[in-house]
This record gives sequence, structure tokens and C-alpha cells, in this order.
Amino acid sequence: MAIVLALLVVADVLALIYGHAAHPWILSAILLGIGDGLCWTVLMPNGLLLVLDARRLGLPGIRHDVVWSLPLYAVLSIGVPMLLQLPHGHVLGFGIVQVLVATIGALYMLLPAYLGLAFCLLPVLAGPVTRMLVLPGPTDPRFAPWGAGAALLLVLAVAWRLRQLLVGGVVPTRGMRAPNMINLRRSLSMSRSDPRTNASALRARPDWLFARRPDLRCVGPRASIVSLRVALGGIYLPRTISSRFFDLILAALILAFYGLLFFGITHFDATAEQWVQYVFSRRGFLFAGWIYAVFCLVLVLLAVELLTLRWSRVNAELPMLGLLPGLGQTGDIKRTLLRTAIKRPASQLGLLCVVGLIVAAHLHVGPQVELAMPLIALACLGYLVASALSIFGGHPLSGFGKNLLVIGMFMLLSLTALLPMLWHDRAELSAVRTGDTLGAAWFALALFLLWLGHRGWRGLRQRPHPFLPNGWRE
Repeated sequence: MAIVLALLVVADVLALIYGHAAHPWILSAILLGIGDGLCWTVLMPNGLLLVLDARRLGLPGIRHDVVWSLPLYAVLSIGVPMLLQLPHGHVLGFGIVQVLVATIGALYMLLPAYLGLAFCLLPVLAGPVTRMLVLPGPTDPRFAPWGAGAALLLVLAVAWRLRQLLVGGVVPTRGMRAPNMINLRRSLSMSRSDPRTNASALRARPDWLFARRPDLRCVGPRASIVSLRVALGGIYLPRTISSRFFDLILAALILAFYGLLFFGITHFDATAEQWVQYVFSRRGFLFAGWIYAVFCLVLVLLAVELLTLRWSRVNAELPMLGLLPGLGQTGDIKRTLLRTAIKRPASQLGLLCVVGLIVAAHLHVGPQVELAMPLIALACLGYLVASALSIFGGHPLSGFGKNLLVIGMFMLLSLTALLPMLWHDRAELSAVRTGDTLGAAWFALALFLLWLGHRGWRGLRQRPHPFLPNGWRE
């Protein structure tokens, strides 16, 4: 919690320095809102999970400690950043924004799964509601009354739901009635379990998911890399044409869903023709550029998570990969494994980069944005290479370190995709100062990835063969 608080304070100070000249607290409220939202969505519900586990084990006293820790965490995560706003004013508006974001995140995790699905559609209604009711924004002096009322209602809803789960009867642990946090924990625990769980998960899949069939035509001693890709599975699995088409349709549906969420907020009353004009414009490229950064990061995260799981299971499955027919005939096994782990995600990153550059050049968004496209892909490729070396070399990042790195990369890649489009609306001095800070962050990321990759490569050279499990490092 101390590390999270320190990061929130640093983000608050940087936002006050580089914020808007007329409203310097807005950028601070946005950055701190993202941090508080993640904190109360991801970290705080763990206290309730602890209480539920203690109830099943018959351990007394834990519920009392968890309940009283929540106000303490609220003071640390919301109250302390509010103190930094005292010299600049707008403390009330800043605090209301933080409470709104934190309670929305916490309430989502506490709600049943069927209400959580409906909760995700609320951003679509945000645009029409704010226009019909003419709700003032955070910079409007009228924001405080209705914002405070909404924050109070959300706090009461969170308290009521917490009491219902802590004091009530049996809490559902499966199905659509289970809270979202329990479903999330079960999904994560299933991904970290033994292969028997994977087999049971495959048997529980609906029939339509089996349209993603593997392509096994080139598997054999003469194609050891393809055989190794089949053994790794997941994102590395060779697929048929119909399976690739299925993946493309699924990605298009996901992109269309989030596009509707975004345009539902900003242009809910626009016609279909106006929506198309907005998508293929400079302003629409803000959304497209951010989605490009997210897709690149998610692509390498899928590969890194798969490799982490494969090399963390202490069983005979991983060492048996070293006995694949023909694998020893392709030269150095370590280099073959690295080429297998990197080649496919790298080609997909290259394809995404080419598409992004074509769209950016067509819209004439400027050289800074066009430079950001390959820079984002290169950063994701560097993360993949460094992570693969660290995993194969027996020095993977801990769970906390990996999560911290991913969050930092997500923020850096998002800013790299968005800021060049926004710089033309800002003063030249402000753009230069922001660019210097962004460059320093990129330099720090490059140094860390170089260190991580070098440490992994040194460990890989010392190993007799790369198919040795690492064990869990939490």
C-alpha cells in the first residue's frame, strides 16, 4: 500500500506541473482517478475474499479487521492526494472525482456477474444522460452539489453490498449470481493450476469454440519449430484458414463493441454518416491510435503469460519438450526455442504496425504520430524478447514486478499514442516539457528491458537446456 500511495503522490505532483494552465487540477484528477479506480477495483476486494475464506475456515476476528481497514485505505488513497491540492484549491471537486471513480470500481467488483455485465454498458448511456439532464462537468461550479450527492449514493451502495456479503448467508461462488471478484479469482486460479484443470476447461467449452482448430499438416521431425509451436499451444498454435477467419471476426466484434462504447459517449446523437466521417478523421485517430497501442501490448502479454505458465509448472511435461523429434537437428536448441517464442508475435506486431502506418499516412496526422506507431511496436517486441529470455533463463519477474511493469508500459504506450495528436492544441513550451518527460520515461524503459534481457540471457547460457521449470515466483 505504501508503494501505491507513493506512486499516487508522484503522479499528483507531475500532473500539477504539466496540467492545464487554467485548470491544473484536472489532469491530476484524471491520473489519480485511474490509480484510485485500479486500487479499489483490484486490491481492495481482496479483503472481502479474505473474510470469505476465513469464514469457511472458522477463523474469528478477521472480518472486524478488514472492515476497519477500508476507511484507513480511503484516507491514504484519497485523503492524502487531496491534501496536495490545498495550495491550488478545488479540493472538493478533486475529492468528489476520486470518490466517484473508487466507488464505481469497488461496486462493480462486488455486484453479481449479471449486474456486472449491465454495468459495462453504462458508458453508452453516459453521453445521452449528461446531455438530457445537462449535468455540469468537474470544472463547473455547479458540479459540487450533484457530484457529492452521487458520491454519497455510491458509498452507501458499496456499504450496503459489503454488509450483505459479510453479514448475510452463503455467498454464491459460481454462476451469474456470484460477485465479479469471485469469478475473477476463479479464472486466475484456473490459469495457474495443473494441466488437469486445462483439460476440464476444454471439456466445458461450448461447441462453437472448437471452430478454432489447429493446423497439424506440417508437424513432424522435419518441422521441429512447428512441432514446438503445437506443444506450446495458445497464441503459438498453428491454425487453419477457417480458424484464423474466426479469430479475425472475434477481434472485429470486440473492436466494434468498444468503438460503440466510445462513440456512444462522445457522439450519441450523430448519424451513421457522421460516425463514419468521424472514424476516418484526425480526431477519430485518437481512438484508433490508443486501440493500436492496446492491441500491441495485449498481443505480447498473451505470449508472455503463456510462456510463464508453461515454465512455472513443476512436472514432466516441460522437460519432455526437449525430446521432440528433430529438435536437436536444428542447431542450438536454445536459439530454436527463442526463435519459436519471438517469431510469430513479432510478425503479428509488424502487421499491426504496417496497418497503423497506412492509416496514419492516409489521414496526414503528422510525422510525430507516424513515428509513434513503430516505436510502440518496438517497445512491445522488446518486452517480449526480454521476458522470454528471463523466463527461459530461470530469472522471471515476480508477480508484483511484472504487474508494475505492465501498468507502466500501458500508461507509457497510451501517452505515446495520444500526446502527439494533442500537442498541436497546446503551447509550444508545454509540448516540449511533456516531450522531455516522455523521452525520459522511454529511456528508463529501454534500460530496464536491456537489464532484464541481459540477466535472462546470462542465465540461459548457464542452463544445460532451456526446458527446465522455474517454479512460481510471487
